[in-house]
Amino acid sequence: MSLELLRQRLTEAGAFLVQAQGPLQLVHALTLFADHPLYLEDHPWLRSAASLLPEEFSAQISFISPTVFPAPALDITAVTIGLGAVPETGSVLLGSRSPQAFALSLCPRRHIIIIPADRSVLTMAAALAVTAREPSGLVTWVTGPSRTADIEKVLVLGAQGASELIIILYQEK
Repeated sequence: MSLELLRQRLTEAGAFLVQAQGPLQLVHALTLFADHPLYLEDHPWLRSAASLLPEEFSAQISFISPTVFPAPALDITAVTIGLGAVPETGSVLLGSRSPQAFALSLCPRRHIIIIPADRSVLTMAAALAVTAREPSGLVTWVTGPSRTADIEKVLVLGAQGASELIIILYQEK
């Protein structure tokens, strides 16, 4: 499996793929898509990136926790950390390190999922093994933005999740 196949499958599904190496490139990638308030999963990569964001973004950043959580369907950008990506299907895996991070993937208009670069080209067998190791047993496989065509066969994006999906393959320096 290759990174080019992952890029192709994500594009076919309507998602975007960006690569970032180190905190400064991660900050740059986040600012490309930060035209809405940012709700960040509480993770060391995102804490580090948030401290480096330009001042104009600082008022728009919230770390999700049991006490700080956005209402569904807000015009926000959620940023979470994924478990891996499967080029064969163009899917990314989301675990549930915290109930808030898991639920956060269902309510934003835009969802940015950061995938560790070393888990960006999982085979289906490897992805199933990652899924089996998730302590909560809850893993969501996301393939592109949320879409439905249930009502009169009209495609609607964002009905049960994000209407925009951005994947950042991230490698810490």
